[in-house]
Amino acid sequence: MYQYRMAVCEDDETVREGICGFCDRILTEEQIPHQIAAFSSAEELEACLAENRGSDEPAFHLLILDILMGEKTGMELAMELREEDDATGIIFITGCEEYMGMGYDVQAIQFLVKPLNWEKLKKALLNDWRKKGRQDLLLIKKGRQSLQLPLSEILYAEADGNHGIRIILKEGEEGFPVSLSELEEMASGGPLIRCHNSYLVNMNQVRRLDRQNFILQNGKKIPISRKYLKVCQEKLVSSINR
Repeated sequence: MYQYRMAVCEDDETVREGICGFCDRILTEEQIPHQIAAFSSAEELEACLAENRGSDEPAFHLLILDILMGEKTGMELAMELREEDDATGIIFITGCEEYMGMGYDVQAIQFLVKPLNWEKLKKALLNDWRKKGRQDLLLIKKGRQSLQLPLSEILYAEADGNHGIRIILKEGEEGFPVSLSELEEMASGGPLIRCHNSYLVNMNQVRRLDRQNFILQNGKKIPISRKYLKVCQEKLVSSINR
């Protein structure tokens, strides 16, 4: 299961604990698996990043950095990080608006001035998670209910005939009370595409296409209606050439 990892680097203990607690609460409410590491100086965080250098997985997906800290500033750390890493998200926090312009140089996703606007922090946090998490994980929500599934495990989804869906996995299946159209919207931009009024198929699981069906890697046939045939043909060519 995809786990979202973030670091909070702030030399004020009260502010640091407040940010960690807030982010933990938001991610927990959204049922997002996560880890939050706290650092009191740029040097501490720098040492942690150095230990992970060369790893296939990033140490953190998001850094929340105070700008003015001790000997080394958060901005200096961010500039050094960007020399070799342009994927890790960065949110700056500071008491001085004069540094805002410098955030563009390191592609910061948000710049927050103390006292913090918690709603802006929540929005930036969840936007960053969606940007990174959707690559590996499908999050389905309705009201207070939510379901998280690794995209690599999903074969296809079908309407269950009772205002819900069945998601067929490599092992087993999951049901959820949303329509196929709602699922299609939630999965927009990913490998799940509409091929029939009653089916969405994971293009990463497709082996080939015949006149009326997708043939999955496991041999299962998923019907393609005439309405969606041209789009499906284009999607298959695109996935092959990717």
